[in-house]
Parts: sequence; structure tokens; C-alpha cells
Amino acid sequence: MEKMKIKVIRSVIVPLLVSALIHVFALSVFIFDIFHILPELFEVLMVLISIFVYPLAPIFYGLQTKDRIGSVIVGTVPILCLFYELHLNSFIAGNVPETERILDIFTYFGSLAIIGGLEGYYASKEQFDSLIIAVVLAIFWISIFLNGLD
Repeated sequence: MEKMKIKVIRSVIVPLLVSALIHVFALSVFIFDIFHILPELFEVLMVLISIFVYPLAPIFYGLQTKDRIGSVIVGTVPILCLFYELHLNSFIAGNVPETERILDIFTYFGSLAIIGGLEGYYASKEQFDSLIIAVVLAIFWISIFLNGLD
């Protein structure tokens, strides 16, 4: 029974904490950018790092832990938190855009979450060709993310 608790903690709790740290890091960078607390060149560097941390975190987590469930969680939860921060709050507040925009938003964030989860899954396998698939998915994730910015 004790081993089961430890496995649940390693497979679920730790990846959720890592996901929360990723999200808090990205939000803090954007807050620093809004209030211009940091020097401009450093802000640009931090924004780039915060963009790339979303697709790279599941790859590094999967390589380090070899935990497939945890890697999928690290690949999906941070982008879903970003979706919540950017859009779901306004939906709940009553600022509902037209149906076409809602479909675009769900397609955009859904595809990012699925690709992030697949990245983590393939990175957690112990094969070189799976790692190549994870890196290609990360490049695809970055491409979709940058194309979807309004």
C-alpha cells in the first residue's frame, strides 16, 4: 500500500507541481514585461524562454524520469492553465465571442495540449527514434503557437 502511494505521488503530484511552476514562471515573465520591471533586452530573453519552456518541459521531464503519465501531464497541464488564464475567465464572466472564434480557440489550445502530451509520451520512452519524434513535435508545437498568436 505504501508503494502505491509513492507511485501516485511520483506519477501525478510531482508532474502537477512541475506544471504549476512552469505556468507561474511564464506568468511572472509576462507580468514583468507588462510593468517593465526588467531591462528591455532581458525581458525579450525571458519572454523567449517562457515561450519555449512549454514545448521543452515535457521532453526534459520525460528524459529525466521516464514516467509516461507524468510526462503527458507536464505536456498538457501548463498550456491548459494558459488557456484558462487567457480565455476561460472571460467566458465565465460573460464575455463570450462568436461561435467561430470559440471553435478557433478550442482548436488552437486543444492541438497545443495534445501535441505537448505526445511530446512527453515519446520523450519518456527510452528509444532514440522516439526522442526524434518528440523533438519534431516540439518544433510543430512552436510553429502552431506562433501562428496562432493574435
